[in-house]
Amino acid sequence: MKGRRRVLVVGAVFALVGLAAFPCWSLAGDQSRAKDILQQTCAQCHRLEGKADSRFNLRAPDLIWAGSKYQRSWLTRWLTGKEAPLYAKGYRWDLTTVPSRHPMVTESEADAIADYFAEHNKDPRVTVGAFDLSKVTKYEATFGGMAYKAHACLGCHTIGENGKLIGGPQSVALQNAGQRYNSDWLFRFGQNPQDFTPHSGEFLADATEPQLRAVIGFLMVQGVPDLKYYEPWTSREFEMASVDRGKVVYKEYCSQCHGATGKSDGPAASGLEPKPAIHANIPFEKLPMEYLYNVINHGGPAIGKSPNMPYWNLTIGQQGVADVIVYLKATFKGVPEAAGAATTGEASACLQPRKTTKAPDKFLAKANPLAASSGAIAAGKTLFLKTAQPVACVMCHGEQGDGKGLMGAALMPPPRNFTCGAMMRDIPDGQLFWIIKNGSMGTGMMAFPGLPDEQVWQLVQYIRSLAK
Repeated sequence: MKGRRRVLVVGAVFALVGLAAFPCWSLAGDQSRAKDILQQTCAQCHRLEGKADSRFNLRAPDLIWAGSKYQRSWLTRWLTGKEAPLYAKGYRWDLTTVPSRHPMVTESEADAIADYFAEHNKDPRVTVGAFDLSKVTKYEATFGGMAYKAHACLGCHTIGENGKLIGGPQSVALQNAGQRYNSDWLFRFGQNPQDFTPHSGEFLADATEPQLRAVIGFLMVQGVPDLKYYEPWTSREFEMASVDRGKVVYKEYCSQCHGATGKSDGPAASGLEPKPAIHANIPFEKLPMEYLYNVINHGGPAIGKSPNMPYWNLTIGQQGVADVIVYLKATFKGVPEAAGAATTGEASACLQPRKTTKAPDKFLAKANPLAASSGAIAAGKTLFLKTAQPVACVMCHGEQGDGKGLMGAALMPPPRNFTCGAMMRDIPDGQLFWIIKNGSMGTGMMAFPGLPDEQVWQLVQYIRSLAK
């Protein structure tokens, strides 16, 4: 066919691989022609019907479930040679590590094949609507990324992270998974991969359904940088939120630690370290809703805070979370500026006693690889004041870095006063780096594990610039 050329691609569990060259076909894109193409050519390598079988008994990935598995737009791009390879080591890695060659078809032929799959190759095990991509939150996708690594998925699959590919290139590449898969099918696959490729090296993770949903959310974000995340605080439950109901929830649950009036004097507080946040000192109306929602709904560890703060979502539900947030906003306005100066006196103090864990020697030996340039300091300032996640440093450490942030007066011990040169010069770069990445047990300092190393070093340079 004129203009047709072969392209080098790799074989994959999730891709069409290993087809022989197609003959010259007519441009008729009907399903009858698609059936002929599939049976006469594709079936030489791919199975179009039957039951799941081990990869070691196959020549190429099954297409039994192709109509449920792939997004149509990706499938037609793949068939016409417009998608990147999926496997770096070949589908049958036990036989060869040389990528297979895969031919292209025309646009009309690709459309006809996609139509045929959509009608005939559906997976009856897949429940339509089982995974609602429109309800994936930024937190869930981030947590899903951590669960993905915790369950060793990174050992075989590549993903994108901070502009780089990471992971083992043994199995299908997942850095663009969100463009490729139907989320309902991927969710069903994740429940038991061996239902699809038994005894083929597929790993069955010991994950709860919420963890699996988070991992699928993470994968569906891969390759989709403009995905609009769901914001639960815009839901109907928040529209119906009640201060009166929130007051009851606060009394029944929150006051056990934070006290009846938010002064961190609940019956459990005396035995806790760090001490519960002093709600009475926090101007809740000024805090980011995303932060409030995540710390109450998902718990302290979800945002690198104290593990003593439970995840309340299962106990009080979405409506309870909404109610308690509006109660916090209506009730606690923070300390007046004059009183705040006295309350945060320890934060303003230059030398602040700490029991901060010493970083491992390999971190203490690290020196900041970035020069103290204006560019590095400016980048660190932006992170400090605006963009660091899960919450910008300014919220606790203040705009001047002196520990007088909106949340600073609520923490015991108070946040570090970075303006104290006498204290800061004795803290090695590696210690600062390690604390930013891992947090500081026994204090309110949360962890920022998702920050790329370069950004952490930029923060260190900016923090250094504040010392007097």
